[in-house]
Amino acid sequence: MPLSVSRKGRSPRTRARRPPLDAQVVVVTGGSRGIGREAALGFARAGASVVLLARGEQALTETVEEIAAEGGDARGIVCDVSDRRAVQDAVDQITHAFGRIDTWVGNAGVLLYAPVADTSPEEFRRVLDINVVGQLNGVQAALPALRRSGGTIVVVSSAEAVVAMPWHGAYAASKHALEGAIDALRRELRAERAPVAITVVRPAVIDTPIYRHARSRMAFRPSGPHPHYRPRSVARAILHAAVHPARTIHVGGGALLLTGVQRVMPGVLDAALGRFGPRMMHTADAAPAQFGNLVGPLRDTEQRGGLPHRGRGSVSTWLRVHPGWRTAAVVGLLGAVLVPSHRSRRRPPT
Repeated sequence: MPLSVSRKGRSPRTRARRPPLDAQVVVVTGGSRGIGREAALGFARAGASVVLLARGEQALTETVEEIAAEGGDARGIVCDVSDRRAVQDAVDQITHAFGRIDTWVGNAGVLLYAPVADTSPEEFRRVLDINVVGQLNGVQAALPALRRSGGTIVVVSSAEAVVAMPWHGAYAASKHALEGAIDALRRELRAERAPVAITVVRPAVIDTPIYRHARSRMAFRPSGPHPHYRPRSVARAILHAAVHPARTIHVGGGALLLTGVQRVMPGVLDAALGRFGPRMMHTADAAPAQFGNLVGPLRDTEQRGGLPHRGRGSVSTWLRVHPGWRTAAVVGLLGAVLVPSHRSRRRPPT
């Protein structure tokens, strides 16, 4: 039966609720650490069959074993997402083993701390190879399976797709480029009425190993603007998108604030970040320049990012993925405002 199109141009299958997580086959790139690891653990705990792709075999094995120890269903494939053939081989293995892919989570990424003027062409190219080409390699390889299953693509981007921070020129450029390509893909899928949904997740600063693994030209330990959030907050948004796709989900009030100011008052943000931005990008702790993981994975099992403050939960994201509580919060707030006002009107004058 051919798909019909609603008045808004979206097929009923795209608008519909996806299968429950315990009926899904989920692939997570960059699945051995940070956000990817938390998402993989969350999917497995919800009953999904999870496949993790990552460059580092040791960390990948540890995460798969952790999931198995909890009774979850997971397997790992060593894969550099910038290698299109390796990604296609991984997708072929997955579809052969499971017959389908329901959700593809593109999460693999790297970070470089360097002024734009001092960033080499090779460094720019490597960041783009992983953060843009690597993401698109995965999406392109998985699309045939996702078309068949009516699946979901979840792309982990960043608030820096909208707000570029000092010392993050290559990283911010990669996130801008990634979202441009994903926007084009979303509209192409809409034009062909393909039953594939795409959600972009935009985190703020998340306490993950990406900061400790970043290549850095600074003489101080890399950091990011406050507040810092836990990777579990991003994982919660990813799991929500796998069942309830949305166009964009911001993680952390900081991401919402920065992107909002950028759109309304970009000049104010230029002045503020020009004055205070560089000092927010590092701690006061001296540190040698870091070679980082641009070329290959590091042998490091620490799951925190080494940020000066531990990540916290995000209330705004929690409410975003729990619409019932969000409605209750709005009703409660309105009640708190309107009830006293109504009582004051009824009170007789003295």
